[in-house]
Amino acid sequence: MRLSRDKTTFFLLGAFAPLALIVAYYLLRGLTILGVLIPFYGFLIISLKKDKLQLYEAPSKLMRFLGLAGLSVSFVIFYVSIAFFPSASYGVGGLFYAVYVLGLALAIFDAQALKELVSVFFLVVAGGFSPYISEWLEYVIQPFVQYFVLFFYFVLRLLGIPATLQNPNSILLDRANGRLPVSFEAGCIGIQSFWIFSIIVVVTMLEESASRRTKILWSIGGVIGTFFVNTIRVSLIAVIIFYQGYENWGVIHSVIGYSMFLLWLVLFLVVFSKRTQIRKRIQALL
Repeated sequence: MRLSRDKTTFFLLGAFAPLALIVAYYLLRGLTILGVLIPFYGFLIISLKKDKLQLYEAPSKLMRFLGLAGLSVSFVIFYVSIAFFPSASYGVGGLFYAVYVLGLALAIFDAQALKELVSVFFLVVAGGFSPYISEWLEYVIQPFVQYFVLFFYFVLRLLGIPATLQNPNSILLDRANGRLPVSFEAGCIGIQSFWIFSIIVVVTMLEESASRRTKILWSIGGVIGTFFVNTIRVSLIAVIIFYQGYENWGVIHSVIGYSMFLLWLVLFLVVFSKRTQIRKRIQALL
């Protein structure tokens, strides 16, 4: 007995539903939803494997029972854990979500289908621990912020924005009506975007059948591209502050900056997936 398309769709909807609630909660609280991209990418991978998942038979009664039990236990694990350890809600949430997706998979698919979902479990857990990892990375990178500030100072000079180095971690924008300080910390370098991009690229490369050399070169190019996208984001913030003061810089930081990263991520993934066709077209033009 083969799975119907409805069952595969039901799995996608059921697996995505908690993520939609998390996004809604984050938006209502005014929190960044950038970390949600990690598990979301996992569900995108599942959608691309939809036809392959249809080939797996329905689970046995035992597997279905275990899957439904996993669904139930996942909620207990989450709410009991955060009742005693509220600060652990992100990491525990990732583990709860992974158990939830695992239970849902066992309730719908044969156990052999789990090999198609390994990357999803990994991304869900990575997404849950993303805030903690980003915080740790910021702590590690903080001593190197001064070098980014120096690099950014030269970028501003190239853009024609008069600036002065105030100290290793801040720059003064020399406006006509006075100087405005712009301070930097590790988060300004785009640690979270680097982490998200790295996780997504690792999973993408594992899913791809390209050569090791191709994967390494594209990964390095992607990290360099992420750095330059973040440099553009910080430059836009500085330009806005220089011409308009601190009034509208938050819009660039929270909206346009994230939009730029999303566009870059989509562009990278599309170009990487179409690299063979693009290479052939370029060769044809030459």
